[in-house]
Amino acid sequence: MASLMSVSKTAASIVYIIDDDDIILWTLKELVQSIGARVHTFTSAKEFLASYSPSPCECVITDVRMPEIGGLQVQRLLLTTGSPPPIIFITSHSEISAAVEAMKAGAFDFVEKPVNGHLLIEKVQAALAHSRTLHEERMSQSSRQARMDLLTPKEREIVNLVIEGQSSREIATRLDISVRTVENHRARVMDKLHITSAVELVKLFM
Repeated sequence: MASLMSVSKTAASIVYIIDDDDIILWTLKELVQSIGARVHTFTSAKEFLASYSPSPCECVITDVRMPEIGGLQVQRLLLTTGSPPPIIFITSHSEISAAVEAMKAGAFDFVEKPVNGHLLIEKVQAALAHSRTLHEERMSQSSRQARMDLLTPKEREIVNLVIEGQSSREIATRLDISVRTVENHRARVMDKLHITSAVELVKLFM
């Protein structure tokens, strides 16, 4: 039984399970539901791909071998979205080479058949935590980019020189403008980017 803390952490989580075996699908669903995650099951990869919509906290559990579209192809198709969810593959001993291929392509993890329920739950919780982190990073990057887009060409030029380590006086000399003008530009940059120091500015752009 999952702890109350585990349930709280995964309350807004979605787990997609793909397997053409109804019994395995039901078993995996029961296991994952024990941690409080929302579970969507699919008997074919085609059905999953037709309905999949990204969410902030998610992961996919898929069998490697399935009719028509197998797990590795599902992975390749999700990679084309630019921000694929963490994928856990279910494999048999004879499919280890496929699991290695999947891991090299960015799969989160894999579990061998017969599935160890406790091990699977641990991997699912780790995958969901990873998904949350990826989402937060994407949101942070999006917010950062939106602020950067507010800068004028001149402000961007000055930012690049600040990142190079040049002082306001050096920048003024290089651009043939006054130090005061440079300082005014830097102040507007700081205001637009919601930062207070040159160190933050360098971190933001690096």
